[in-house]
Amino acid sequence: MTEEGKMETERQSLKKKFYQFVMFRLALMIELFRNLKQYFKVALFYQRCDVVKTLGEGQQVKPIPPKVIAVIPHITSVEESQDRQKAVAKIEKLRLTIDSLLASFAHCELTIVIKTVADRHITAYLPEYQINCIQVQEESNLDPMFMGFKCQDEFVKRVDEFDWFLFLEDDILIQDSYLLEKLEKFNTTCGSKRALLFPNRYELWEGTKRYIDLIIDSGLEWNRLSSVEVDGVKFGECTNPHSGFFGLSKDQVKLWIESGREWNNKDLGFGGPRECAATYSLLECFSIYKPHPINLHFFEVRHYDTKYSQLYPELSPDYIFSAIQPKRPVMEEEELTKTLV
Repeated sequence: MTEEGKMETERQSLKKKFYQFVMFRLALMIELFRNLKQYFKVALFYQRCDVVKTLGEGQQVKPIPPKVIAVIPHITSVEESQDRQKAVAKIEKLRLTIDSLLASFAHCELTIVIKTVADRHITAYLPEYQINCIQVQEESNLDPMFMGFKCQDEFVKRVDEFDWFLFLEDDILIQDSYLLEKLEKFNTTCGSKRALLFPNRYELWEGTKRYIDLIIDSGLEWNRLSSVEVDGVKFGECTNPHSGFFGLSKDQVKLWIESGREWNNKDLGFGGPRECAATYSLLECFSIYKPHPINLHFFEVRHYDTKYSQLYPELSPDYIFSAIQPKRPVMEEEELTKTLV
């Protein structure tokens, strides 16, 4: 090999060694940085609680809890009131209804009133903690079908004692701790003091969620002219506003009283006196809105039953929802073989 060749070989060797030296140091620095980053990440994790304490807000001002009264009409058969075994289903429904109130309004001063008649209720079979937190009021000389109107009278009688007045049937489950905030937001921004927001009522049957009041009305229509939108959520009037629940502010109860309540204790022919007490008598004074089909789930309550879902299983698919995807049918072996070929 010539002298020039030897020198070129040495140069290439030196370049290779220098490159390896640089890359080794770079890899070493990267690995060191990675380990330091992991170390400090773990160290910061263990300091997290101390940091949160150091940056704590200090003494917080506790909000004044709203005063809420929930009145429930509750009637059973005499046989059920006298026999726990015959009343098992009714006990479970009422127990869950009361528990849903206790959970959703745990941040409130809550009063629960059960309106009933003697020998036609099962409140004595409820758990002890529920018996201790409810007021049972037995009415006399009253057609039980009109008990819902007595619930309204309770609101009128105690209008100055509470901030919010809730009516719900004894099989309605509320699972929304922001229910009052939603009502307040709607009341203050909808543009009319005579507008009421009702929830959509649903049943859960075989994994499907069915908005029953929208399903059972085969001719259901929404009024596009009176619909309103609040913070991107749309509401509208529809031909079946019933939901077995309503919530009024103190101002709304006073407005209702001022109207004269001429439809009190009247069967207006929509379903019957129970539905009129829960919904249709309010139309004397208010316009009732529900969350629009594009956002049905925004404000809802659950009907703890499945009877309407079973009676009307195929109607109005637009108001039936399920997160369960139907399974694809299993192909016969011959069809599968042909497909693969």
